Amino acid sequence: MLPEENKAIFERFIAELGKGNLAVVDEICAPGFAFHSPNFPGWPRGLEGAKKLASAGSSMFAEAETTIEDLFAAEDRVVLRMTIRGTYIGEPKLGFPRSGERFAMGGIAIYRFVNGKIVDDWGIQVACPTPTDLPWG
Repeated sequence: MLPEENKAIFERFIAELGKGNLAVVDEICAPGFAFHSPNFPGWPRGLEGAKKLASAGSSMFAEAETTIEDLFAAEDRVVLRMTIRGTYIGEPKLGFPRSGERFAMGGIAIYRFVNGKIVDDWGIQVACPTPTDLPWG
């Protein structure tokens, strides 16, 4: 597939997840989906891992607002840079704010596509205790 086709698939994926449609995971992620992140080592693979990832935000963040800063495609990859602002409500985790604390989190993820399906997600996130502490714009 062409890079712009993968980007369009990804944009639809994000839009559907934003509506709470987890069924889109079965349609757009490959059965062997893998999430690779130093923030979450040992993440489960496959469609169940993709669904867990897609729904993880609601158990970790309250009043979350996501801004897509950059989204582009090249070859078989789609790259996303985003900022999430809200209140952290998740379990204590190294590198994350305390529960109940306002935060801003910057993230970059690279998604690899094969035949129109997301096969790999390489992501890294950095959280800061308050929305004004982000070291980038």
